[in-house]
Formats: sequence, C-alpha cells, structure tokens
Amino acid sequence: MLVCSDLARSRDFYRDVLGLAVIQDLPKRPVRFRLGADAVLSLHRKSDVLAVRPGSLQLGFTVDDVDRFVADCVARKIPIFQDPYDEPFGRIATVGDPDGYPLQVATLTKR
Repeated sequence: MLVCSDLARSRDFYRDVLGLAVIQDLPKRPVRFRLGADAVLSLHRKSDVLAVRPGSLQLGFTVDDVDRFVADCVARKIPIFQDPYDEPFGRIATVGDPDGYPLQVATLTKR
C-alpha cells in the first residue's frame, strides 16, 4: 500500500511508466494493480489518517534495459535518485514516483 498526494497522477505513473495492470480504479476507492499471481499494489489517497512518507519503503521492478528506462524517465521529468550502476547480479538505478517514494529498477544479468 502506498499513500499518494494525487491519486490520478500516481495511477498514471504506475500504469504508464512501470506498465502495471490496473485491476481496480473506482471513485473513492484505492487504485489496485496486479503485481503477480497473489500480489497487489494499492494506492490510497492521503487523508487525516494516511500520510505520504517517502523513504518508508522501497519497491523494486525489473526492466529490459535500465539505461533506456532511466533515459525515458528523464524525458518525462521523473526524478532520478541514483543513476544506473553495475552490481554482480545486474544493473540497477533508483527513480522517484510522484510522491517521492524511491523505486529501484534493475536489469538482471542472465545466467
């Protein structure tokens, strides 16, 4: 679950930039995305009870080409928190979602 300052903007980011499939998008309800067979990401509007707290979690996604993904993010004016770099398991970078939550993106080394 992520708390969002602008639900539509965050929905568009996770759908259009990360390519997640929307499974629920109803008025006054959380937006829900399918992450896997049994995993769901829910985006909730901020409220008096729910606050946006970037840095409280970090999601990770695999992408085909980290460098191309980061270049596309730059073109969309999405913040880049950490430029692409190599690790033993692949190439990774960190970008920010519309509320400043860090998202790690990685291209894994094929073994």
